[in-house]
Amino acid sequence: MDDNKTSADTAAIAAITALEAELRAAMLASDVAALERLLDDDLVFTTPDGRVLTKQEDLTVHRDGQLHLKQLDFFDTQIRRIDTLYLTTTKATLAGQYGTMTFDGTFAYTRLWRPHGATWRVIAGQAAKIG
Repeated sequence: MDDNKTSADTAAIAAITALEAELRAAMLASDVAALERLLDDDLVFTTPDGRVLTKQEDLTVHRDGQLHLKQLDFFDTQIRRIDTLYLTTTKATLAGQYGTMTFDGTFAYTRLWRPHGATWRVIAGQAAKIG
């Protein structure tokens, strides 16, 4: 973000920072109600193995217990405005199980937040394993 950020940018960044923490907690707990609130109805999420999920597909993974996260620690998070959207990039130490597959490592996440009423929702996201 440049030095010319407005008070609206500052407020949006603070709100999205808090929402990123809520998203982390919701992912760890597979809290479908919270994820429903945080994810846009038009969500497109690309998984580390290249699958593209809709919001309903992402929620099903959590609802059905296909994904169980034991660790999800975000670090090196950055947020910047792109027109009316905000882009977050973050790294995460991640461990858990997807179906019968166990995983752990460092992942890079990119999320695009768009305004939704008085709050923000994730409209697009991508995760890639980096370590």
